[in-house]
Amino acid sequence: MRRINLLYLVIPLVVWALFAIYRYLNRSTASFYGVAENQETQINLDYPVTVNRIFVSQGQFVPKGTLLMEVTRTELAFKMSDLTHNITELQARDRLDVAEIRGELGRLKAERAEKTGEIQAEIRLLESERTLNRSLFRDLQSLPATDTPTDTASPYAAKLQALRDEMRLATEPYDVEIARLEQTLKIAGVPAQTQISKLKKEIDLYRKEQERLQIFAPSDGLIGSLHCRVGENIPDFNVLISFYEQNPNTVVAYVHESMILQVRVGDSLQVVSSVHPEEHCMGRVSGLGHRVVEIPERLRKIPEIKAYGREILVEIPANNNFLQKEKVMLQRIEPGAKSFLSFLWKPFSSDL
Repeated sequence: MRRINLLYLVIPLVVWALFAIYRYLNRSTASFYGVAENQETQINLDYPVTVNRIFVSQGQFVPKGTLLMEVTRTELAFKMSDLTHNITELQARDRLDVAEIRGELGRLKAERAEKTGEIQAEIRLLESERTLNRSLFRDLQSLPATDTPTDTASPYAAKLQALRDEMRLATEPYDVEIARLEQTLKIAGVPAQTQISKLKKEIDLYRKEQERLQIFAPSDGLIGSLHCRVGENIPDFNVLISFYEQNPNTVVAYVHESMILQVRVGDSLQVVSSVHPEEHCMGRVSGLGHRVVEIPERLRKIPEIKAYGREILVEIPANNNFLQKEKVMLQRIEPGAKSFLSFLWKPFSSDL
């Protein structure tokens, strides 16, 4: 009786099993590698500063609100200098205005005194003539004093009244102008003092701002790099400190070009540490690159062979134990994926 070689029966079964395993692996999961990234915050200011003190060091963990450094604004000194110059200029202008007003007052008072002095001299001279004439008239006429003609009837009275009216008319314009200037002198320094007071308040605000400018940690995290030294002048928008959150919250991965269509925004992925498989979490695809690029050597399944794929961003929970830049593996479990036994049995059942 002819014996059947069992090898001919085993080989087809092995081939069928390998084929089923291949189909199962390619249908149930899509895996690729990525790198866990901490969110980086670059702390800078929109104005130039001088670094006064630095309270942290690279790699240090700091809680939210920790004082990182103190700086001063270099431009504040120039602003305060300009304000001080403006105050000095206002004070000088105010003194000059007061001096001009006082000079004008002195000139008007001198002219008034000169004018009134001339008229008063004429009045005194006329009064002296009147007194002398009255004395001579009494002596010649031997008339009692009660019979002397009154001043209203005397020609001197009219002249004296005319001189007095002339003096009044001459001094009235001077009096009005002098009164106006004296009033102006009283309020001459008020506008300047108001403006000077405002400028001094601005200087005080700038001085307080310059005395202490503090930069605090925006959240719990790690100090990455210090891009400045104590005493250094930093231009505006230059980075002062690189700050990282304590745990990675993003994975940058590359999906092979053969699996590009299998990954979409919103898909859930299992993220597993390549070094410590017990560390894992679920992530969600938040972004896809717009072109195919070369996959970094570290993230290739076979580092020696160049591979190309699409960059993807995966959000992961902050309460994970991944390290920054740690290599992780991402797996996507397809909805409705069947077990290996179902795939192994499906070829037989399809034939029935």
